[in-house]
Amino acid sequence: MQGHLVIADISGYTRFLTESELEHANGIIEDLLNAVIGSIHAPLTVSSIEGDAIFLYGTMPEGTIGQAVVDGVERLYTSFAAALETMVLNTTCQCNACANINALGLKIVMHCGEFVISNVAGRESLSGPDVILVHRLLKNHVTERTGIDDYLLVTEACVEDLGIEGMVAGWKHHDEEYEHVGEIKGYVTSLKDVWEFTRSQSQVKILQRDAWFSAEAHSSAPVGVLWDFMVDPVKRTEWIGVNDTELQGVEDGRIGPGTEYHCAHGEHNDIAIIAILDMKPLDYMTLTAQIGPGIAMNWTDYVIPSGDGSRVISYAARPYYAESGETLPDDLLEEKLAELAAGYQTQAGVLTDMASRAALAVSPG
Repeated sequence: MQGHLVIADISGYTRFLTESELEHANGIIEDLLNAVIGSIHAPLTVSSIEGDAIFLYGTMPEGTIGQAVVDGVERLYTSFAAALETMVLNTTCQCNACANINALGLKIVMHCGEFVISNVAGRESLSGPDVILVHRLLKNHVTERTGIDDYLLVTEACVEDLGIEGMVAGWKHHDEEYEHVGEIKGYVTSLKDVWEFTRSQSQVKILQRDAWFSAEAHSSAPVGVLWDFMVDPVKRTEWIGVNDTELQGVEDGRIGPGTEYHCAHGEHNDIAIIAILDMKPLDYMTLTAQIGPGIAMNWTDYVIPSGDGSRVISYAARPYYAESGETLPDDLLEEKLAELAAGYQTQAGVLTDMASRAALAVSPG
């Protein structure tokens, strides 16, 4: 099987346990691990819990954009950081364990390669040279050479496999040498910077209570696959029913707030611009577009785990005049409602069907 192999490892673990009250220390580590595990969405799957580390793997359909994979991996850290910050703010305990919470961190290594999944005594187990390599990558010189404590280290093999050369262009090059393996080249980025960027973003999303209309559809695809179909411009071209889509405003090779989908549609390839206002990877994206002369509309597409698959739910706000910001009068709203609501429901159905078919191609058996 070909896929990505990920280990999220709590740093400072040994010192934290040896210098803290064991009962409190174990409880803190358990809560942090649970926060990370709670953020994991298929097709990223937990293989095993290895003390202070979580070993995961994932397989994505052919044609998946690498950002969808990296988004899911970075989400492990933002969930860890949020849980850690909440503990620090809420604790009133004066014990060493609670006083030293901030000494804990999280480092993540990711490699792409081949592995075999076997069942030993009723427990899933991964094996293969690439599985050994990703574990060896935990023993590295990243912090001493780069000064980065909480980091994501991605091997060059993974960068090539995922096609994320543009995303890592601003990361630090990093090489390691291992016996019987040789030189492993990779790239490193600060996960603390990812967390700070996430915290700095102002949430812009349409909630159910504020929705003018909504659309919803279910997919047998997991969250990660459905998210890829929502973000990837090539796949969007097909499920929204346009001729072509180009991206503008892609920063550091990553689609996000400020990115615009320029969609060519109709006989004359007229351009419609859909701009991303806000995005929380694998959770939601809020967009805006002109739906008529001088008339714009904002909506939020949510991805929600649902049974063995996922759902997409779109909540659209009332259209407004782009220049003044005032909502349209009731008679114009009534004219647009049926057409827009039906169109979004159709698109949601096409999107989820496409994702379901893609997920089926990589499902076990």
